[in-house]
Amino acid sequence: MDAYYSRTQSTRSLNITHAATMPAHREHCVRCHKDFSVNYPSACVVPHVFDSRCDPLRLYSGEFQWMSECCGGYGTVTEEEPGSGAFRMMELTACYRGPHTTYKDVVRLQYNGVSILRCKHNGSGKCMRNYLTQRNRPVFDKEVVYCDGDEQDRHHDG
Repeated sequence: MDAYYSRTQSTRSLNITHAATMPAHREHCVRCHKDFSVNYPSACVVPHVFDSRCDPLRLYSGEFQWMSECCGGYGTVTEEEPGSGAFRMMELTACYRGPHTTYKDVVRLQYNGVSILRCKHNGSGKCMRNYLTQRNRPVFDKEVVYCDGDEQDRHHDG
């Protein structure tokens, strides 16, 4: 019995060590453009994108409010003075938060030409889009890699 136990233990240890050193299979999310090996319910986060060419709305308080280009009034930030870079990000949610996906059909209706963009591939087949991260300051359009054809996905409400 001891010989059997020692053989199975060494095999188990070998498998665990081998699995830990193997490189994880990485996939590409067609929504946020992050390469990932682990997926969970809130792994994919796409921040709102703000248009740096538009003038913010002046509030009665004297502060300035920026509305996101992707979601309008559903994603706003407040700046103390225009150009100061001092933003209040109160309750700024993400444009999208959920699991990553590799299926274009799942994301097809979410493409908006602003923050959720179709993959654009270079000559070697790699997606050229940059992964935008949600952080403590707003993401402006000049940080996004836009390509020809993105404007076709823009939603024009009204």
